[in-house]
Amino acid sequence: MVENKTTLAFTLLIAGLILGGSVGYYSAQQRSQQKWQESIIIDTGDPSIPLKNAVVKLGYIAPDASTLAVGKPFHEQIIAADLNSYANILGYGTTFTYLIDDANGQDSIHLEKVQGLQSFGVTILEGGGWSSQAQSALSYCNANGMLMWSASSTSPTLAIANDNLFRMCASDGHLAPALVNIMWAFGVKSIVIFQRGDSWGDGVVNLLVPLWTAKGGAIEGNRTRYPVETADFSGYLKVADQQVATAVARNIGASEMVGVVMLAQDEVSVILKQSSAYSNIYNVHWWGGEGAAKNQKVMDEAPNEANHIGFYSLLPSPQFTLLYNSLQNRYEALTKQQFSSTQAYSYDISLVVSNSIYQTQSTSGAVLVPLQKPTSDRTFGSAGYCGLDEFGDRLGSSYDIWRYEPSATKESVSNQVGLYDPVAEGIKTGTGTVIFPEVIGPRPPGP
Repeated sequence: MVENKTTLAFTLLIAGLILGGSVGYYSAQQRSQQKWQESIIIDTGDPSIPLKNAVVKLGYIAPDASTLAVGKPFHEQIIAADLNSYANILGYGTTFTYLIDDANGQDSIHLEKVQGLQSFGVTILEGGGWSSQAQSALSYCNANGMLMWSASSTSPTLAIANDNLFRMCASDGHLAPALVNIMWAFGVKSIVIFQRGDSWGDGVVNLLVPLWTAKGGAIEGNRTRYPVETADFSGYLKVADQQVATAVARNIGASEMVGVVMLAQDEVSVILKQSSAYSNIYNVHWWGGEGAAKNQKVMDEAPNEANHIGFYSLLPSPQFTLLYNSLQNRYEALTKQQFSSTQAYSYDISLVVSNSIYQTQSTSGAVLVPLQKPTSDRTFGSAGYCGLDEFGDRLGSSYDIWRYEPSATKESVSNQVGLYDPVAEGIKTGTGTVIFPEVIGPRPPGP
């Protein structure tokens, strides 16, 4: 091996947001002699700029067709365009391109798409949009040296140390106590649980139940757990409707003291549409997480039902940056849909991934995996600080409370109506503070 090396170190500031990162350049002679069994070294024959004119292929697997419809132009026309613009500023001429597909709402198809990327030599992807899809591909990614990032998988069951899945969103280990404290502050005393039957739904419920009962809250009946592929929810709604009726009776007819914990993803628009046939569950408030908050399918397909129910759902509070505001304007102009923290997380994933590619001069997932946490921990992205916990998940934060309401121009829009701060009351109580604007009062009005 050649002993004399030419090394050029510089600090890479992706979009002005990366706090630091040293990039080493190796001579052409050294690169040709090194035996990398697990990494793909980008060698253009230029020892001074190894990435010059290289094409870097990344994968993006949307969880379903509706997400693909907006995710594809977002990744192609905004994320990739920004990465390539920055590469040109560096003088590299590097081209980042996404191989894009969707999982058609199926865990098994998501795994097939991941395997397809690997067969093409692409081992870096953003996927696992649903936790069940991330779970389906995790073992394969671990075994085949693939790096998988998710912008929206939040199941606590996937908070696993030393695996190949990283999540730019916080685990719902934080969501369960937030829901408990927010519902309690709103005056809810009894809940009915209606949940998606996957690792995400199970993970949240398994954390929420003991917290809720410890606070003194009641749970009416058994949880309603439906398979992910369900299209007709009438049988499940009938059961939950009777549970709501019983819970309201136990609370002396006070429907505002009964809430439905609705843990669903895009299928929530169908559930809402069908719920109007069941008068009990249709006339109490529902509470949910990221899957239901600012959901475009809800606003398009079940606007009146969402407005009537008063569906309160939580999203982690982003740190609004100039870049976040710019992305929001560009995204909404491009897609005509509301921008949320999920899209900001996708953008920030690209910052971390591209920076680590520059640092290692490699497009191998196996090589990049160890660098994801230290790179994220030194990145301030569009949604704020990107630091990860020991499981490779975004550090927890406050939650914004969203509700569907009519507007002057649209049947339904999602508006922020409150904030949950998990540390505002101090370490002694640990219950957090729920802040509501005066317009909605101490508890939500009845449907």
